[in-house]
Amino acid sequence: MRFAEKQPKQRERANPDNPAKRKRSKSNLIKNMKKIILGLTLLTIFSCSSVKEMQVYVPKPTIVKFPSDVKRIVIVDKTQGNFSTAIEGVLTGEMIGIDNILSQECISGLTNPFLKNSNIQITRYPERLKSENKTSTSFGTVMNWNQVQQIANQSNADALLVLEYFDTDFTVRNATSPNNVGVILFQGYAKAKVGIRIYLPKTQSLFYENSFSFSKNYGETAVNKQLLLGKLLVGTDALKYVSYELGNFVGQRFVTYRTWEDRVLMKSKTQATQRAERQILAQDYTNAIATLQEAYKTEQNTGIKADIAHNLGYCYEIDGDLELSKKWLTESFTLSGNRKTLNYLDIINNRIIESKILENQNTK
Repeated sequence: MRFAEKQPKQRERANPDNPAKRKRSKSNLIKNMKKIILGLTLLTIFSCSSVKEMQVYVPKPTIVKFPSDVKRIVIVDKTQGNFSTAIEGVLTGEMIGIDNILSQECISGLTNPFLKNSNIQITRYPERLKSENKTSTSFGTVMNWNQVQQIANQSNADALLVLEYFDTDFTVRNATSPNNVGVILFQGYAKAKVGIRIYLPKTQSLFYENSFSFSKNYGETAVNKQLLLGKLLVGTDALKYVSYELGNFVGQRFVTYRTWEDRVLMKSKTQATQRAERQILAQDYTNAIATLQEAYKTEQNTGIKADIAHNLGYCYEIDGDLELSKKWLTESFTLSGNRKTLNYLDIINNRIIESKILENQNTK
């Protein structure tokens, strides 16, 4: 494919007799110099980084395992009248139906891990039940067992997962001073809290009870605080997000799932390690391991040797051999004392524990 050559633009010469053009030319020069300085600064920052950010897809074990006879669960929203959500002191109850919208977002997040990772069927109870706690965000008395059995029968369910209370809040804080055009930066803070119980109607027993919360910071701008507080839509969207993520976090406790986790790879400093890095990026881990092991045998520099051992730990994790990953990361930390390697070693030790839990769960 041929590309047309880009024609250079004709540069306008500043007329020394025109003060306005002289001023504009000087201003453009200053702007260009600032861009060059910024570019060089960023280049220096990125080129000085000693690590490459990577990700691995990690299996997670079930934290709370349902009894084997539980095949179908119904989720019940028992928070009507309990909601006290506020956006910077303004009750969102004034926004029609917002309490129901946010509790349904939480339930959607809760069902997601089951739909993706579990054989247990999940459904929603169509009615929203009234809460005994009108203002409290704590557990009240357990549900009447006749009501539990009735809902189970209507839903053909072996267990009830009940939202006993639910609360969200969006506040604005950490305001900056106005900049040169009068704009103020605020930090919005969104938080959601939920308390859940799991009832087993067959044995009339309370199987599980726990509370959870999820929060997130948001950056927003406005000419003044009053204008920002008027952006109820921003607060509502933020609350929808934290409500869904809270539900998703809770749901993950009851299933085995996979998730992406961050890792660091030490950047290459020799021809051999550069070749190994290319092999890693190409996902050719068998040859990357061979290249790194050969380089480790001959490398005299302690720092480079430690980096090679660190990257071998990464390759063995990807390859599924967590014990060898631990061995090489231990060797790397012993040589360098690098905090990043120690953090990675802690992750691998935790993964070894989780892998034993997973193995035990899969054999049952």
